[in-house]
Amino acid sequence: MTKYEACLPKHTWEIAGEDVPAFERDMERICGAARDRGADLAQLVEARKVAVDERVTWKCRIPLCECYGQCHMDPPLSPTADETAKVVGKYEYAILTDIGMELPKDYWDFIQTEDLPLCRFQYTEEAMEFERQTQIPLWNKLHEIVMGIERDAHNLGYLFAMGYVASTCYLCYDPSNPVAYCDTTKPCRRPYEARPSMEASGMDVFSTYRNAGLQLRLASPERLSWSGLVLIV
Repeated sequence: MTKYEACLPKHTWEIAGEDVPAFERDMERICGAARDRGADLAQLVEARKVAVDERVTWKCRIPLCECYGQCHMDPPLSPTADETAKVVGKYEYAILTDIGMELPKDYWDFIQTEDLPLCRFQYTEEAMEFERQTQIPLWNKLHEIVMGIERDAHNLGYLFAMGYVASTCYLCYDPSNPVAYCDTTKPCRRPYEARPSMEASGMDVFSTYRNAGLQLRLASPERLSWSGLVLIV
């Protein structure tokens, strides 16, 4: 973990780019710490390779996602694709990260069930148990990694470091009420920890990976993964 050190701010590329070798050392230090925390991927990418597409957030509305309007970190309360594109355009570099695990065979076999549309499948007891026991713990690990990257970057002077997680926000998720995420009529209960996902902000995760020379497959029995991103400078 990178501890806070007194340093000059390096929050813009005009400043950070004055000493590229020092910047590269900082990024390797941050990515190395992320891998130490359990990240399968922690890679510096050019921010221009982060794909933003309004169709991503429209998929939250057609068909209507169960999280739409139910969480402070999801549409329509999350940043729009237009807002995200403008912000990403201010950055030169970001760190792409992910964490994954092998999908349990019994669950993979279950999702092959014929004639069971997603609108019904996701509310089966098997699906909700998998979410509680497997997906959410993995999401929590990704959240920890993204927060660590953001914190480490900030502590090294990259004050505009800003993290995005995956899916919805599970910080206040109540497993006894799996369709309730948070009370959007009240302020966020964990504002310093809550972060929107790449998708909720209009980022096309698959195209971003492709632009960065990486591949991200749809769910497979070999790997279930969550992806996150931290804009750095």
